[in-house]
Amino acid sequence: MLRRLVPLLALALAAACGSSGPQPIMYDADACEFCRMQISDPRFGAEIVTKKGRPIKFDSIECLVSYYKQAAAASDVASVWVSDFLHPGTLIDASTARFVDLGPGRAPLGRGWAAIASGSDAAALGITDPAAVKRWSDLL
Repeated sequence: MLRRLVPLLALALAAACGSSGPQPIMYDADACEFCRMQISDPRFGAEIVTKKGRPIKFDSIECLVSYYKQAAAASDVASVWVSDFLHPGTLIDASTARFVDLGPGRAPLGRGWAAIASGSDAAALGITDPAAVKRWSDLL
């Protein structure tokens, strides 16, 4: 009996300790924590993982940035993840991602910020000016 309980207890302990990695966003089911809109475009999803391992999901980088400022002030952010615009639904660490402004009306909440995995990916979007490629710290 005890041999059966040990793996279950280990699994429960691991879940209780939290994780700094993201959970998958359930597109067309999850709602944005900031604006409450349904998250439907996998090119723009984002997620904060709290220090306790709780995922907080967003439909746009704009909502993520707005929420992040409050959460960071409360020291409750373990990690930040953004959807790779060129590989929709793939979450990448915001601290290593690059951000480009696609222009008004091109993202769920208007401004048009999109995340890409690297600065060289900007060329695939037609962006040739290196100054147009931003880092996470630039958005804050």
